Amino acid sequence: MPVGPILPGRVPSSLLATRLQQDLFRNTKLLNQLQDQVATGQKIFLPSDAPAAAVRSLVLQRQLEYQEQYKVSIQTDRSFLSVSEQSLQSVSDLLNHAKSLLLEGVGDSVSSTERIALADEVSAAIKGAVITANSSHRGRFLFGGSQSDRPPFEIQSNNTVVYRGDGLSIDTLIEQHLNLSNNVAGTTAFGVLRSLPSQLLNPGISLSTSIADLHQGSGINLGAVQVTLQDGATIQQANVDLTSASTVGDIKTRLEQAFAGGPLTLTVDIDPATNSGLRLTPSSGTVGVTDISGSRVAVDLGISSVQVATILGGDLNPRLTEQTLLSDLNGGTGIGPSAGTGLQITVGENVQTIDLSAAVTVEDALNAIRLTGLDLDVGINAEGTALSISSRVSGVDFSVGENNGNTATLLGIRTLTGETQLSSLNHGLGVPVDAQPPFEITRRDGSIVQVDLSNAQTVQDVLDAINAVDPGILVASFNLVGNGISLVDNDGVSTGPLIVTENAISSALGLNGEESGVDPTVPLVGQDPNPQEDGGLFNILSRLEKALRTGDNQELTRLDGLLNTEIDRFNLVRGDIGNRLKVLDEVESRILDRDVLIQESLSVDFDTDITETITQVAQIQSALEATLRIAAQTSQLSILAFL
Repeated sequence: MPVGPILPGRVPSSLLATRLQQDLFRNTKLLNQLQDQVATGQKIFLPSDAPAAAVRSLVLQRQLEYQEQYKVSIQTDRSFLSVSEQSLQSVSDLLNHAKSLLLEGVGDSVSSTERIALADEVSAAIKGAVITANSSHRGRFLFGGSQSDRPPFEIQSNNTVVYRGDGLSIDTLIEQHLNLSNNVAGTTAFGVLRSLPSQLLNPGISLSTSIADLHQGSGINLGAVQVTLQDGATIQQANVDLTSASTVGDIKTRLEQAFAGGPLTLTVDIDPATNSGLRLTPSSGTVGVTDISGSRVAVDLGISSVQVATILGGDLNPRLTEQTLLSDLNGGTGIGPSAGTGLQITVGENVQTIDLSAAVTVEDALNAIRLTGLDLDVGINAEGTALSISSRVSGVDFSVGENNGNTATLLGIRTLTGETQLSSLNHGLGVPVDAQPPFEITRRDGSIVQVDLSNAQTVQDVLDAINAVDPGILVASFNLVGNGISLVDNDGVSTGPLIVTENAISSALGLNGEESGVDPTVPLVGQDPNPQEDGGLFNILSRLEKALRTGDNQELTRLDGLLNTEIDRFNLVRGDIGNRLKVLDEVESRILDRDVLIQESLSVDFDTDITETITQVAQIQSALEATLRIAAQTSQLSILAFL
């Protein structure tokens, strides 16, 4: 460490004092800095101390802060998932116990008293499962999906269970670009909110259809297209910029305005033949549309074409949204008038008729269903192709039927249609079409006919087979209200009773019994053979209790298969939780390893090298002592200094 220079010759004492003072100040300051570095372990206190190293240190420290937050998130996720796994372990044990109760209660070897005792055990198991399903941790209910601030499951007086949660996940960022769900929604854990099978609604387009909803929600990256109108020697060409268009109506407006000055004009509308694409018609001659180099806007809009008299655009396949007009459904044919009709929904013993006469959009229809007060979950399916409707109540039947119209069918949510497979009826027990005796009808004229249903696979096949017996006279159709099959025998003369003999086939079809009135226009109305049910644990347990109390061996046999499937599904759910816990462990290990590397890099720029710093302290102290000695010597008064 240099010592202030000894100035030769005579110098002013003030200059000498100033130079010594500067040396003392500089060395003292440097010594203090080094002592601070030793005391704190860091060698940068201000960015100006080492700008480049300071920037690198700030970046590394920010990374460490992120790492710490990731570790906190991992610990939080691990605690939620671990408690969820512990809760599901007890439910898994309960499932196995329910299996043993079912096997003990099926068959004729057990008395009714013993079955009642078994049913009581199942009832207790339902209550215990609900308590477990309402488990909470750190102020959050574990199995309610995103509705985690209230108990998600509610048991009712008849031991049916209502789910108040949803199927959403709660995700946490546990590593850069890696989210992990730290919850298991009731829909996953307990298999509730199973959606009904629904039909595709194939919405057509209208001028209000959003560009973003086209091609099943993929949208179109708009730009410019080149449109050419030609009539003999007259040629008009325009590059039309569609970039700012947000609806199909905007596309129409821009294309038409490009040729509004004539002499040739262009008309753009919805193709009335399909209601799914655009139609471009010139005032005369031909029209052609091409993409500008590097673009595919015309192709995506389905209007790319050489010169033709009329361009009929391709299917733009819009996504179903809550803003979709009901009149645009089913290829633009809509759902027709619904005044005085609507649809009928049954949940257990609760039957509600929904009036959709005021509904204009899909959202209006969904809200009308929600306002019934039925425990339903309604919306649009994830694919954006159909309505989604589920019962929140486990343990009861659920169905959607008509109310003197065809609204439910046109909305794609009627639970009994011509396409319904016979094998799916009666909760999957099907219809024994090959059974004997065959399906038998005693007509109003007293004659007996037997209908061969051995080749029938769908409900429509059954209707066709019956209607072929005496076309136009003996008529089978769907019930006008609710679901089921109605039978009319009207030859204009006979007024005897109309009877369908009860047997395995007719019972499975829900069409048996007698219509004894003398009015031949009054139908024999069948029961709904295709009631739906919620899936999962609570539905099985609730139905198991009822089957044990009634001694329904057929239902117990069906539930045995469902219980086996549910046990397998439940094991997969627990396996998924285990996999997520494993991911947390792996990510935590990576973060800890990365911490070491970051700390090493940070140490190079930010941490004090104690050995080097102590050496520098010793050097500075020596320099400081030397400066002090020189200051003492030069500050002594002597007559020699004045000679």
